[in-house]
Amino acid sequence: MSTQGPRLSPIDCTCFHVRRAARRLTAIYGRHLASTGLKISQFSLLGFISAEGPVSIGRLSDLAATDRTTLTRNLRPLLAEGLVAEAESGDRRRRELIATPAGRALFKRALPLWAAAEREVRDAMGASLAGDLREALDRSMEKLAPL
Repeated sequence: MSTQGPRLSPIDCTCFHVRRAARRLTAIYGRHLASTGLKISQFSLLGFISAEGPVSIGRLSDLAATDRTTLTRNLRPLLAEGLVAEAESGDRRRRELIATPAGRALFKRALPLWAAAEREVRDAMGASLAGDLREALDRSMEKLAPL
C-alpha cells in the first residue's frame, strides 16, 4: 500500500488546463484584433484605462489581476505608441494613467473586432457553457484571492 497518496500527472494539472484554454482563447481574440496591432491584454488595459479615467497603477493591477511587473511590460507599448499617458496626480508617489485621444480612438475601432471574437467564442462554446465558464472563473478568483 502506497503512503504517497494519489499519483498526479501533469495532464491532471489545473493550471495546465486553464493555460491551455487561455492560449486557445488568446489566439481567437488575437486573430480578430490583429489589424489594430493590439494584443488582447493591451486591449483590456486600454479599455480599463479609458473607462476609469485617470487610474492608478495599483488600481489597474487589481482590475487586471496581474502583478505590477507584468502590468508594466504590457503598458510599455501603449505608452510608447502614445495610446496611454501619465496623468498629473498631485502625488509623486502615485502614478496615474489616462487614455490619450489616439488611445480612445483605437479602442473604439477595436471594440467591434473584440465583439466579433467574443461572439465566435460564445457561438463555439454555446451561451450556457460560456456563461458557466465565466462564472466558474470568477468564483475561482474569489477562492484563490491572495492572502
